[in-house]
Amino acid sequence: MGGQPAAGAGRHAEYLAGSGLIGPGELELARLAATLDGAQDALAQHDGELRFDPAARPAFRLARPLSVLELRGAIGRRRSLLDGCWPSAELDRAPLRATGAAPTRRTAVPRRRRQALLAAADGTRTAPELARLLGRSTYGTLLDVRQLAAAGLLAAPRPAAVPDPPPAAVPQAVPPDVLLPPGPRSPDSSDPEVGLLLRLRAALEAL
Repeated sequence: MGGQPAAGAGRHAEYLAGSGLIGPGELELARLAATLDGAQDALAQHDGELRFDPAARPAFRLARPLSVLELRGAIGRRRSLLDGCWPSAELDRAPLRATGAAPTRRTAVPRRRRQALLAAADGTRTAPELARLLGRSTYGTLLDVRQLAAAGLLAAPRPAAVPDPPPAAVPQAVPPDVLLPPGPRSPDSSDPEVGLLLRLRAALEAL
């Protein structure tokens, strides 16, 4: 966790604790939840060897720092709870929409929290975006999302089906040119033999 937004959030939390609006225990729980949320997001596609970057400067420090093994174990328990609600991560990053259907099963999501989440799920926001909009932790929102999906109240919009392209036109077979026998040719009267034959024919026709 780092950068300007994280640092600003850390200062804001310290201000709330310093002004007495939240106690030290609540502040530590908020920091731990933020740490685990960030770690869960970072480890979503990473199953190899892990180590901390010694040069990184965190926006806040936990009262009791976590080791890599403790962090990985906590993320594993979170994933097990999520899979127990809905054994698929397809809804964790997809835009969500309320189905408007009646629930098919009971959920442990409180009514007001359920209503707020369903009202905000308009088909354009993902679970992390809904968490930021509603001021809740990402993990808590993911738990609610999977429970509501299992009850048939939330779904990811299916991409519009792309129609198959029309079949290519089959070219018509062109019939081969029909070879016709050559027509009769006019006799060449300039040939002496042809001329003689023509005169004989004319004489015979005159008889």
